[in-house]
Amino acid sequence: MKISSSDFQAIRQAIASLPADVSTDAIGSQAPKLEEFYAPETHAAAIDPVAPIVLGARGTGKSFWAGVLGNEELKTAAATAYPKLGLKRLEVQFGFTGLDGTEGIGREKLDACVPSNADEKDARAFWWATILGALAQAAGEPPPKLRKLLPSASKLEEREAILAANEQTLRKSNKTLLIVYDALDTMANSWPRRRLLTQALLEVVWSMRAYRTIRLKLFLRPDQLEDDALRFVELPKLRTGSVRLTWPSTDLYGLLFARLALGDASEPFELLLSKLKLPMGSRSEILARDWSPAHDAGDQKRLMSLLAGPYMADGPNGYKKGNTYDWPVTHLGDAFDEVTPRSFLGLIIAAAKHGATPPDRVITPDGIRHGLRAASKTRVDQLHQEFPWIKGVLAPLAGLLLPQDEDEVFKVWRKAHTLQDALADAKKVGYMPPFAENTDSDERDLYVALERIGVMLRRTDGRLDMPDLFRVAAKLLKKGGTAPI
Repeated sequence: MKISSSDFQAIRQAIASLPADVSTDAIGSQAPKLEEFYAPETHAAAIDPVAPIVLGARGTGKSFWAGVLGNEELKTAAATAYPKLGLKRLEVQFGFTGLDGTEGIGREKLDACVPSNADEKDARAFWWATILGALAQAAGEPPPKLRKLLPSASKLEEREAILAANEQTLRKSNKTLLIVYDALDTMANSWPRRRLLTQALLEVVWSMRAYRTIRLKLFLRPDQLEDDALRFVELPKLRTGSVRLTWPSTDLYGLLFARLALGDASEPFELLLSKLKLPMGSRSEILARDWSPAHDAGDQKRLMSLLAGPYMADGPNGYKKGNTYDWPVTHLGDAFDEVTPRSFLGLIIAAAKHGATPPDRVITPDGIRHGLRAASKTRVDQLHQEFPWIKGVLAPLAGLLLPQDEDEVFKVWRKAHTLQDALADAKKVGYMPPFAENTDSDERDLYVALERIGVMLRRTDGRLDMPDLFRVAAKLLKKGGTAPI
């Protein structure tokens, strides 16, 4: 059957109507939903009870997977997608969610238990109390007051007796209790306190290796675990054993095509698939990764060519501008070459909203380039929520041509008093500054702070550069690159 312009239009509208930037919490109104569930093969380790630490930047899915583990319906779907993980024998409780309330533990409850003058012993007691609280809830008790658990949590013999009794009960029932910690970047607004709480939690995680049926899982930002100021003898082993959430291009396109296959435009999308002699995917086939457009790069590239044309320009030399399958992922990577699904879907959604509707495709190369600008703005806005200093540090660099010698970058910051303004604003408003202050702080520390979170990088020739994902919104220039917003 011939594909009509109305079919392309229907798919275009379906993409344009996808949620552009839905942030997820492990609990509450923003918890993940079944219709959003997608299970890349590479993410199996993220919910494997054996892996205690999962690393991921904002938007990679940390809170999504934390929420999946804490929801019975979603955990059942995950057990189907990842049958080897034993998720059906898993009971899940939360140790920290970043949100207070009846179901959650956030910073307010933490601060009530760990005063500002606390030491490592106090911090460890709090984390042990969260474990005891999770054990109580797993046994059917109502959520206990953490402050009331602190005395037992502080006493080694009493704490171990409780843990041993629960370990025995879980073994008899052939169950494993997984205690999940999410949104751990929200637990402090100063470097010393974040390091105190992070190190105490990591020490507790290491101690819990003594138990087979009570396990902890932490969803952390990479910079939080890789903080060089952490002093814990077993830290290298925890870092080595951590799992990083990444999204290869096949998983990103798989997510997009799965949304189309299961969405309102499934019928016209099936016509596109049939033109390429590709099957339509059911929810169960997609969940089991038994549908080639969800994982086969060759099939995905052919499908993207049908949606957007093969190259980023028309004519016989159009191939020189790159192909439409690789271009989005290539330009959406941060300094670690990692792409988040939020940025990818944001680009595709913005492309579907840009310009006049073409009669013979869904999106255009100009739309894709526009999508990069939209995704860049969204990504910088997202970073600003985590790092409120980011826009003030990037703003003075507007108009600078990259790559650039570090002296030129530092000169711009010095002229604009960027370092002093960033530290002063952090102190005034009460958020974590770009780095822990010391008397020798200078503009190089600002660069290192940006490098640590993947916003800037150093080329092999020593010059500083910035990925397009941030450069475009920050209004920096690059020869041959997409023009800023």
